[in-house]
Amino acid sequence: MKKNVLIMMIAVAIIGLSSCKKEDNGSSQGSVEASKSTKINKGEPVSFKFSKAPEDSTVQWSVAPNKDVIINASGNIASILFANAGSYTVNAMYGTLIGTLDVSVQDSIYNPGSGGSPTIVTLTGDQIAVSVTKIPDSMGFVGLNLAFLTKNKYKCLNNTLLFTRGDLSSNNITTYTIEFTGVEIPSDDFCASGEDYSKGITGFFPVADGESILEIILDGVTYAGTISKTGSTLTITWNYSNGVTISPFIIN
Repeated sequence: MKKNVLIMMIAVAIIGLSSCKKEDNGSSQGSVEASKSTKINKGEPVSFKFSKAPEDSTVQWSVAPNKDVIINASGNIASILFANAGSYTVNAMYGTLIGTLDVSVQDSIYNPGSGGSPTIVTLTGDQIAVSVTKIPDSMGFVGLNLAFLTKNKYKCLNNTLLFTRGDLSSNNITTYTIEFTGVEIPSDDFCASGEDYSKGITGFFPVADGESILEIILDGVTYAGTISKTGSTLTITWNYSNGVTISPFIIN
């Protein structure tokens, strides 16, 4: 009997030691909350919060896969935009605290619009930098992602860059149009405290073969250039160094 009791005491001690080691060497798992995790549209800003970390802490945010993803973070809050459809994992890390959340992005493109309670700020005097990347397709089609970044900063990390987009084909020539209409500032109750640049993503798929027209309207001024598609290579002609700028010009 004494032998059995001794064996049980040793087993309990081993389990306790193992548990302590796990606590010392392992990472604590924290929760990541999101304004939505499914049916996210491409280019739709989604807010994430790492609730286990203090509000004024520096949280390291990352997304896997990270292709054509925009992260706008401050403290334990991040606003993230996804340019492509698919499944993603959002990761947050603060010290030994780690949080993850799986999200899914659908193929629909987000078209921002104004609401009743937010404030719409004009883009007067601002400039916008456009970064372009290619959308490949297994069927041989090619599309174009456009990521936008304002030169000026605006209130609320989760502000929304407002724009309309469209494409029209006439006489075998396609015109792609983007018109920026302002920045939507959420009400105080929904504002992620801070100030940062306003960002957005949209895309055109597929891009027509040959030469197309690209028009971008900002603050009542129309900037015009061309998109040439040869095989899977896209070449953009854009003769502006301020107002609305684009890079790169050649996307292989």
